[in-house]
Amino acid sequence: MRRLLHLAVHDTKLFLLARENFFFMFLMPVMFMLFFSTVIGGGGPDDILISLQVINEDTGFMGDVFMDQLEGGKFELSRLTPAEADTSGYIRRLRIPADFTAKVLATEQVKLEFTKQSDSNIEFDAAADVRLHQAQVAFLGGLIRWEHQAGAAVTPADEDRLRALIADPPRVTVTQSHAGTGRPVASGAGQSIPGMLTMFMIMTVLIGGTQSLTAEKLHGTLARLATTPMSRGEIILGKLLHLGLVGFIQALVLMAAGEMIGVVGLFGIEFTWGPHWWVVALFVIPFSFAVAGLTLLIGGLFRTTQQAESLAWLFGMVFSALGGCWWPLEIMPRTAQMIGWFTPTYWSMKALHGVVTFGGGLGVILGPALIVTVFGVLFSWLGARTLRVSG
Repeated sequence: MRRLLHLAVHDTKLFLLARENFFFMFLMPVMFMLFFSTVIGGGGPDDILISLQVINEDTGFMGDVFMDQLEGGKFELSRLTPAEADTSGYIRRLRIPADFTAKVLATEQVKLEFTKQSDSNIEFDAAADVRLHQAQVAFLGGLIRWEHQAGAAVTPADEDRLRALIADPPRVTVTQSHAGTGRPVASGAGQSIPGMLTMFMIMTVLIGGTQSLTAEKLHGTLARLATTPMSRGEIILGKLLHLGLVGFIQALVLMAAGEMIGVVGLFGIEFTWGPHWWVVALFVIPFSFAVAGLTLLIGGLFRTTQQAESLAWLFGMVFSALGGCWWPLEIMPRTAQMIGWFTPTYWSMKALHGVVTFGGGLGVILGPALIVTVFGVLFSWLGARTLRVSG
């Protein structure tokens, strides 16, 4: 046991001290965490401004007042004259008719023309519809509070009072939260930080581990180890423990980095592993074992470092895509999700989202932990059978 531990710790020290490994293990994953968290965005859909062109043909003042209402409804508003509209492209466009003021003051029904391009984003279009209805309801509420008599003349003071009512913040707010079996889809840092942790754990250990294993075979290092009192089983277990330690250490550092990013609020990113962070740390142990076993298997299959590294890259990228490291599992097609069941990364993301996104505790990782452990046993058994220790 002492010899086994000595081999694992010695190899792990050499791996961590290599400058290129340090960059790939720690610096690059943090850069990817920051990049994808910023690009994807950490806010919810209510924080997104939706682009909308408004053509105001109204001859009165109500069109301008209604546009003020729209600007308070989380629209990125572009005000165009009818002449400007003829020469400009658009994604979504709202047209206010010329008789808008007259009909509103006469308490008559007035129709607004809302158009959108056929290739515009469907989700944003749906959100625009909802926000337009919300703006209309808020505008009607302002008119009711305005208490202006139909047919009476409108003075500048009346206009100012209506604008003040439109600008008045809502006096009733509604707080919404997920209840029952509803499950929010991970986004922003909640998706990218667990995703990059999982992806770089498997990429780092696979690429660096297979490179070192094949190099040791080529240079006779494993053959020389076989001449020592260490048995073949001890050598293989020592290598397996070394690879698992590399993945575990990397995961702990990236967990700390992700938490620090959220604490500092770097680039406005909001993230935390939550009160059950220790559950994530526990799950990393069997996942590191699965990755180590896969590395042992690939390292034992090929004779050259180029062959092993190429397959390691391929496995790492495919597993990351199918496992949901790049995008939420929920948006993947059903077929892709079913294929993902056969990758340890899928179960890693399922466990991490169970803790981070859905607030679960120890219970949410038990199933995924068992499955990735089975992966680890299978990969390690196959790797032990294919890895040649003696020359």
